[in-house]
Amino acid sequence: MATLSLSAPAKINLFLDITGRRPDGYHTISGVMQSVSLCDTVTLTLSPAAEGEEPRRTLTCTNPDLPTDGKNLGLRAAEAFFAATGKGNAHLHIHIEKRIPAAAGMAGGSTDAAAVLKGLNELTGRPLTSEELCRIGLSLGADVPFCVTGGAQITEGVGEILTPCGPLPPCYLVIACAGEGVSTPAAYKKLDEMYENFDGTAYISKTDALVAQLGALKNCDLCGAGKYAYNIFEAAVLPTHSKAGNIKRTLVEVGAVFAMMSGSGPSVFGAFDDEKAARTAAELLQNQDIPAWVCEPIVK
Repeated sequence: MATLSLSAPAKINLFLDITGRRPDGYHTISGVMQSVSLCDTVTLTLSPAAEGEEPRRTLTCTNPDLPTDGKNLGLRAAEAFFAATGKGNAHLHIHIEKRIPAAAGMAGGSTDAAAVLKGLNELTGRPLTSEELCRIGLSLGADVPFCVTGGAQITEGVGEILTPCGPLPPCYLVIACAGEGVSTPAAYKKLDEMYENFDGTAYISKTDALVAQLGALKNCDLCGAGKYAYNIFEAAVLPTHSKAGNIKRTLVEVGAVFAMMSGSGPSVFGAFDDEKAARTAAELLQNQDIPAWVCEPIVK
């Protein structure tokens, strides 16, 4: 029997734009993702199956609202890993200690899946390269390759084309999520309606702003990174999700250098250059019964 525990960090989007829509309906994006220290803990226990014994795959999670059957991305990641490597003649138990809010635009499921892929690779003697793990990850979800790699990355394609970039400068991040449900497909549909299916007539990608933000990140300029921060999903989500909008305004009012929704939401983060101000902001939101966490960027 072998056991391994891994941290599974959440991500935030410092920049998220849509550059087009493919014939298959998938949207192409450009942007910047950043890993943060708010994380789940994924523990894998692998034990050999006896000859002729059917391998068991089980999963438990501290969040009772999440599925623990084949719908869970962690179990799907395990099956995909075993199919790719032929090392599936083993019992596997996955335990997820959940801290990242679910369905919040922070890659909570994707990062757990990435941790399963990396952990199984470690436990089985590293049969796959990081690039091969990313390819498996992409079959599970667009954010999984980033979660395998982590750090700060320019993201292109559907999210699978990754290029390292300057990380968010040292700061304190307050992440809050009031629990408003956001359907990512519905958010994409709304944007398609707003921008004529991204056919190039109603929307021009914010390429110049992305270049400017990348320059600010390279120069460790937190204010510059915030000045050029952008998330196209805010246009579709914030008008109908008042709590997320209120969180964003509150974070700026209490001293955030900048604040923005992450992914398709509804989580919102604010970047602070002062730890005391960040903790005060988190407490203010918590006193309003809004879950909030203080964390920091992860620099690889």
